[in-house]
Amino acid sequence: MKLNNDLSKIKEENEFFMLTEKVKNFRKNNPNCEIISLGIGDVSKPIIKPIINAMHEAVEDLSKMETFKGYGDSSGYHFLKQKILENDYKNMDFTFDEIYISNGTKTDVCSILELFDINSTIYIPSLIYPIYKNGVHCLSRNLKYFHVHEKENFVPQVPNEKFDIVYICSPNNPTGIAYSYEDLRKWVNYAIENNAIILYDNAYSAFINSPDVPKSIYKIDGANKVAIEFRSFSKNISFSGVRCSYYVIPNKIYEGINKIWKKRTINRFNGADYIAQKGAEASYIEDAQTEIKKNIDDYLNNTKRLKSAFKKLGFTVFGGEDSPFLWVKIKEGINSWEIFNLYLKELNIIIIPGIIFGEKGDGFFRVSGLGSRENIEKAIEKLEKYYNYR
Repeated sequence: MKLNNDLSKIKEENEFFMLTEKVKNFRKNNPNCEIISLGIGDVSKPIIKPIINAMHEAVEDLSKMETFKGYGDSSGYHFLKQKILENDYKNMDFTFDEIYISNGTKTDVCSILELFDINSTIYIPSLIYPIYKNGVHCLSRNLKYFHVHEKENFVPQVPNEKFDIVYICSPNNPTGIAYSYEDLRKWVNYAIENNAIILYDNAYSAFINSPDVPKSIYKIDGANKVAIEFRSFSKNISFSGVRCSYYVIPNKIYEGINKIWKKRTINRFNGADYIAQKGAEASYIEDAQTEIKKNIDDYLNNTKRLKSAFKKLGFTVFGGEDSPFLWVKIKEGINSWEIFNLYLKELNIIIIPGIIFGEKGDGFFRVSGLGSRENIEKAIEKLEKYYNYR
């Protein structure tokens, strides 16, 4: 018996595991200490009433013989696909067969690699959510990193060499920067010229407000021939604990591509939760959309408030315009784990050390605006007191 040795490439000390352990130990040794998290990647607002009502109705459906649902379509129910096509991809000519409902983008962006040849070369930016590289390792694929740089506002630049698969995340986690039409047009052209595929993580699309940033990569001409787009309901409708997501595989990428992928999906997945899908469907109701937008605006206002505070304290800050994340440059001349420890012990504030997202992130840390406004203000007060009285 032999294990998959590529799993050993997933290093706990460079991931969230070490951070969680550090916070857990600090809480244990300081039980009366109030800790504020600015590193939270989870949402803090509850699910809104129209969605909860729809989920209650779905529970009732399961209690009656005439409306009971067992196994559904492994690629999702048509009622949710219909709403996605009518709202998120209106006038883009996608079909039901090109939409897949799933239980989380975290799973989707890794499992999609099963669609491609095992010898495919995969290109991943050096500052990125760790799940991509860990997923590549789990499936024993060939991986190469490309560096993103501060002088280019951390926007990934197209390479001079050929790769088969490229991961792009916009709005980006961790940097909080959303890529413009022009940024993405270069990547789409690269993919077309090199017969490559873009795996486009668009989980934070609901936060996009800037007119020069597309809500979907399919707004770029030719993207439907080279890009698979992933979206999530976790952040916009507070489904991080419910689990529902979707992705699009355009038929134009390859003849019969969805026939091939459906064979795989039927054998590997029994479909997303019916209750979750009914809740996601309700998120497209007009009244629900109004409440969802208010929640997103609240998170963005939190982020802008944090950005303003950090800049006033002399930090260089990136992101936060079309994303709930800020990428903050450390000014103390210490590494990212050292500033994590400093903030935790001295200020009782949690931030995410940049090294978790790649070695080029060691001079930075990530901050999130997804917490409550009360905690954001408490954290800012602590930061201002610390830096103004040093």
